[in-house]
Amino acid sequence: MKKQKIIQARIMMCNYLRDIAKEKGITHEQIAIATGFQSNNISRMLSGKYAPSLDNFIILCDAINTYFFIIDKDADNDLVEIMRNRWQLPPLS
Repeated sequence: MKKQKIIQARIMMCNYLRDIAKEKGITHEQIAIATGFQSNNISRMLSGKYAPSLDNFIILCDAINTYFFIIDKDADNDLVEIMRNRWQLPPLS
């Protein structure tokens, strides 16, 4: 996987998590209290400007009451189709 694609994936995941927090009305201050992270670091992580470790990403997910999971790219599943569209990948034949 190319470095640029990794960066794009990280930014997309962090921005998505930020958007979920916003939709739920969860502030950076509330996330800071739940995680023990500093509010300015939360802002940097959720904007994609700073790459959180996998452990810290999972901690953020828990504080925002979301799941983080892995799904097979070849699965015949609506979620896979959504992700393929998001990544602009051709459909499986």
